[in-house]
Order: sequence, then structure tokens, then C-alpha cells
Amino acid sequence: MKHLGFKLAAIFVILVLLAAGTAAWAAESGEKWHLLISVHNLDSEFWAQEAAGAVLFAESRPDVEYTIQPSNGDDNTLLQGLKDFIAQHGKRSIAVFDPSSAANTVNIADICEEAGVYYSLTWHLAEGLRPEDYKYFVGLFSPDDEVSGYKTASHLLEAIGKKGNVVYLHGKIGEDSAARRYQGMKRALSECPDVKLVDYQVADWDQEKAMAITETWLATKGPIDGIIAANDTMALGAIEALKKAELNGKVPVTGTDGIQAAFDAIKGGDMLATIANDGYLLFGYAAAYAYAAATGQPHEKGAFYTNAVFVTKDNVEQVIADYIKGKPTFDFSDLKFPILSKREIK
Repeated sequence: MKHLGFKLAAIFVILVLLAAGTAAWAAESGEKWHLLISVHNLDSEFWAQEAAGAVLFAESRPDVEYTIQPSNGDDNTLLQGLKDFIAQHGKRSIAVFDPSSAANTVNIADICEEAGVYYSLTWHLAEGLRPEDYKYFVGLFSPDDEVSGYKTASHLLEAIGKKGNVVYLHGKIGEDSAARRYQGMKRALSECPDVKLVDYQVADWDQEKAMAITETWLATKGPIDGIIAANDTMALGAIEALKKAELNGKVPVTGTDGIQAAFDAIKGGDMLATIANDGYLLFGYAAAYAYAAATGQPHEKGAFYTNAVFVTKDNVEQVIADYIKGKPTFDFSDLKFPILSKREIK
């Protein structure tokens, strides 16, 4: 997914974390575990939050060192980085990935299984790939995108009195998150027969595309009562178009992911709601599960939906305090805490 709005202060925090990762976090005695943190890049607010979550876990254990490896969304870069990491650290390696693609998860699994390295995946999974079928594949972790799509859409439909015309900004075609959020939105619409979906367009998680699409809607689709976006970045693009038409705050907009710009828009009255997918929790506990497996601690195995935070004007100040101005704290020994439900992978 594409996320914008990453601030210089956050970049500074990540640089500090990277420097800390090279320090000796191991206990005075005993071998260290080496945690590979693989994310798309650190320029995105959400992916940087994921990396920081895994660092939070590493800092909670005296026998864990960490390395952050951005893949820049490239399959080969991710795989080569993984091979080099294992070549350096061998079976003292553990790893957590936000994969560059669903297809690449097969290659990740093959490399880790052959090397005997415990690993967790987030978000993406190739069809038919199940943790239960592998020795070292600990789990797949992600929020439930269908629930996210349903909750944000339902909240907007309530706000417009369950009647009127709405439009939908779709994510990238072919990605699980986009498809599931769309299905959640459709479920919410099915419960409101007096609401008409007058159009939906694919904006590829992109703010500028979403702004251009919304400008066209405002010029051609007549009165629009609400805009549902599959992520915050596209929601912000829609808000920019509404501002040009002096309709911001009058036409409710929802998103998903939980980036700072979305929280600011909710505070300012330009955005109705979002789902904060909590990258800290997602990657922190994905790393905790891999560590538990490697060290022989009790843990579940499988695909899991993780908890997320529904953000509106009622709780946005607290969310900003917890996730933007500060960092959340977790008890990583409580492996049940992040799990919303178990997910069936066929």
C-alpha cells in the first residue's frame, strides 16, 4: 500500500533506531538472536511504524539484535537481503516481513525453511500457503480488511442518515487488502437500500489520482453525500478536491490505515473516521511470535487477524497521544493480546 505524510521527526526516530540496532543489545552472557525486519521502505509513515514496532520488541529482549532492511517493494531486493542475513547469522536468525508481493511469500518460505529460520509474515500470502504446513513459518498477521471496510462504510452511512448517493475510491486491483475492504463496503451498502453507490474508481492507493477522480465526480455525478476510500491517502486526495469545491466538512469522507494526516483531518472536521491498523502492534507481535518459536516458548501457529483501532473525533486526541506524540507500550509476553480472531487459509 502507498502511504504519505511521513514527517522529518519520524525519519529522525528511525535513524536513531537504526543506530541502536547496531549496538550490543545482547545479555552479558549467552548467544544473541538476530532479528531481520523487512519492510517496503521507511519513507512511508505506516511502514516506518511497522519497523519501529519490531524494534520495540527487540529492545524488550536483552538477547536480540535487529537489522532493518527496506526492500523498496522489489522482490529480488528482499530475497537477496534475506539470503545475506542468513549467511551472516545462520540459525540464530529470526525474521518478520511485510512482503513485497504475495507471490514472493513462496520464495521467502522456501529460503527460511531450508535455512531453519523462524519467520512471520504480515498482510500478504500466496494462495495455498499455510503456516500449519511448514515447520518454521510461525504465522501470518494482519488486520481484518473486510471488517475495516465494513466499519468505516457503516459509520459513514449512519452519518448521512442511511440515504443518498455515495462513491468509492478503490485500492490497487489484485491486492488482497483492496479486495477485502471493497467487500466490507459492499456488505455495509447491502444493509442500506436507500443508499446508492453511484460510482467507484480505482485510485491505486494514490492521493493525486484520488483527488483527480473526486474532482471529476463532483463535476459529473451530481450531489454526492459521502466518499468512502479504501485507505487514508486516497481519502486525503478526496478531501483536497472537496476543499477546492468548498465542500470539505460538508461531505463526509472515511479512510483506513491510521496515518497522522488522517488524524489531523478528523480533528479538523474534514474527515469522518479511519481505522488505525497499528503497525507497532502488528510487527511487534509478529516478531514476538517468531522469537517465541525460536526459543521454544508456547505459542499458537496459524493465520491471525490482529486488533485495530477505530478512530473518530471522539478518540482521535488519545490516538494521537499514543501513536504520534508517543509510542505505545506492549507486554510482549502476552501473545494472546494482539489477536482478534483466527483466520482460515484454505
